[in-house]
Amino acid sequence: MNLHYRDPESPWNPCMPVEIAPETFEKLVLDWLKRSAEQSSLRIEAKHLGVAKGSGGEYKIDIFVKFTVLGGAEFKVLVECKHKGRRVERADALVLESKLRDVGAHKGVIFSTSGFQKGALKYAATRGIATVTVIAGKWLYETRAALEGPVEPPPWARLDEFVGVRVASVAEGVSSHTIDVSHTDALVEWLGHLGELVG
Repeated sequence: MNLHYRDPESPWNPCMPVEIAPETFEKLVLDWLKRSAEQSSLRIEAKHLGVAKGSGGEYKIDIFVKFTVLGGAEFKVLVECKHKGRRVERADALVLESKLRDVGAHKGVIFSTSGFQKGALKYAATRGIATVTVIAGKWLYETRAALEGPVEPPPWARLDEFVGVRVASVAEGVSSHTIDVSHTDALVEWLGHLGELVG
């Protein structure tokens, strides 16, 4: 990510939330999930603003996804799209994790337009919740002059308008992997781990 757009206090986060309409945000997330499922040879059934039922009642979920592996085994994923001016906090990950347990879902994903607090990343990593920040694609374009301010990428750079950065808490700090329309490997890898749960 271009240094000008990073928060110096938490460089895995953007300084400001990306400007994206909520509908565009959720449609983009759904597209990435569908492409990841295709690449992983999984069948996907996704419901925007779906309802997941648990013993504690019904929960409205931004995107309720069912993946089916070729052998017919099915697993559920709850997807939260946080389109807010604040970073996702540990409490947000706790709420999603409690919904996962109550509805018997296998995993969860939080997509955020503002990034994640370190405590949220650490908690999510221990619970198998993927964390993805959505940023403007041009933020990925870096030059040696990046410290002097933002640099508009040239047309030949062909960056998607919006990209995701899967961020995860690791022993050495925070790791990050880019997601765009052509490269959903960071989600594909995560889906591969899901397949192990029902395989």
